[in-house]
Amino acid sequence: MKNLLVALNSSYIHTNPAVRSLSAACCGKAFFSEYNINEDSHNVLRDILEQHADVVAFSCYIWNIGNVLQLAEDLKKAAPETMVVLGGPEASFRAGELIELWYIDFLVCGEAEESLPELFLALETGSGIESPGLLYKKNGRPAGEKVYRIVEKMEALPAPFAAGDEYDENKIYYYESSRGCPFSCAYCMSGIGIPIREKALEQVKKEIRLFTERNVKLVKFTDRTFNAHVSRAKEILRFVMDDTGETCFHFEVALDLMDEEMIALLQKAAPGKIQLEAGVQTTNARTLQAIMRKTDLKKVKKNAKRIMAQGNIHLHLDLIAGLPYEDYHSFRNSFNEVYGLYPDALQLGFLKLLPGTALREAAEQYGVVYRSYPPYEVIETNDISAGELLHLKEIEGLLNRYYNTGRARNALDFLTQNAVMEPFELYDTLCSFCRQEGYASRPLSARNQFVVLIEFAKKSLAANLLPPFFSLLRQDYDRVRIKGKIPEELEKNV
Repeated sequence: MKNLLVALNSSYIHTNPAVRSLSAACCGKAFFSEYNINEDSHNVLRDILEQHADVVAFSCYIWNIGNVLQLAEDLKKAAPETMVVLGGPEASFRAGELIELWYIDFLVCGEAEESLPELFLALETGSGIESPGLLYKKNGRPAGEKVYRIVEKMEALPAPFAAGDEYDENKIYYYESSRGCPFSCAYCMSGIGIPIREKALEQVKKEIRLFTERNVKLVKFTDRTFNAHVSRAKEILRFVMDDTGETCFHFEVALDLMDEEMIALLQKAAPGKIQLEAGVQTTNARTLQAIMRKTDLKKVKKNAKRIMAQGNIHLHLDLIAGLPYEDYHSFRNSFNEVYGLYPDALQLGFLKLLPGTALREAAEQYGVVYRSYPPYEVIETNDISAGELLHLKEIEGLLNRYYNTGRARNALDFLTQNAVMEPFELYDTLCSFCRQEGYASRPLSARNQFVVLIEFAKKSLAANLLPPFFSLLRQDYDRVRIKGKIPEELEKNV
């Protein structure tokens, strides 16, 4: 019996750790194929059909579930004898609904390194298929035990690379040294009571070497809060800083859990070796309480500033718009406070009401209106209107275009650091300007992105501020190395 695991990634550069772990857990009885949601679906279907698998199992997430269901239906119509399996987070928390679909034969809830091999063995031998967390069809009706199964012993999990896995230097690779989360944030599926389990440190070190032996450029740890166990996190940091060649490592951390020793350790990292991502989400105390997020904001800000001051660590901070009790004015404050830390990247995200989360259950209480389809993004709440959230979407686009690319950081920092404009005011005003001038709804070349800032400055800044602004913008322009004629205002400021 031939078993195929299918990953539909969000883009070409990403890899899927789940299909690799599951393929290895099946001990040679399952292989995997990776695609991405931007590929032509006909080409993906043809490739799957040409592999003549008896069972095809799809890895399901909020970003790919629509594509997966379309592909699974097409596959079942083209090859009715093929058994179709769904697994992954999006399948696990919509299990009762998805197993009803006529073209789905099996659904695996929870962590599948034990469930999937059991299913494949049962299908191969014709034995019974009763297994915790496994749903199936019996006489055309859904059957099985709908529970979220977890792997208790992390040491039993396979190493990160499956047999025959070919390394691609252009891709990002992922690694988990732990599963679960010690916290219970109301918007997160990791906070639904799944216990935290950790691999032994020696196992982690051994598996990290599998990446460095392949000269992987970037490894992202999927641990929900990498430094929840502080002493363990420091030991892993020491190892990756001292014994992993040129590979860069990305960790999702809680800044307020960092002690003095960890800060001092990070300050010794070689530039470009470590990337940190921290979800601040909001600075509104009432909102933090409502989403059950325990955060020491003073310590978050203090540690963020210390990390940024050293200049050797890439720091990425996150905000979420649309949370309970966060109105437009409150979000403006959160944005200004977090932007004022001047991280390397600031992600403006929007609340998603994920199946199985506490906040989804309490949506009516907070007046959260959200899309019924993935990724279940907020439309409006009791506190913020649909129009205001859509305006924040436009601000998100400008933030990504100018701040997160670093394309005009010198010039924009001049405005905010010298109190010409507060951060939110800058992007709010720039957003209104782009809409008025017709720039908001059309793509812009790299050169024209600078032209927009030039025109914005001429309209919004006092005359005495234009020379220093244009001088810094010229520095930004030269750094981007744009070909073609330099805009007149910048040519004067060599």
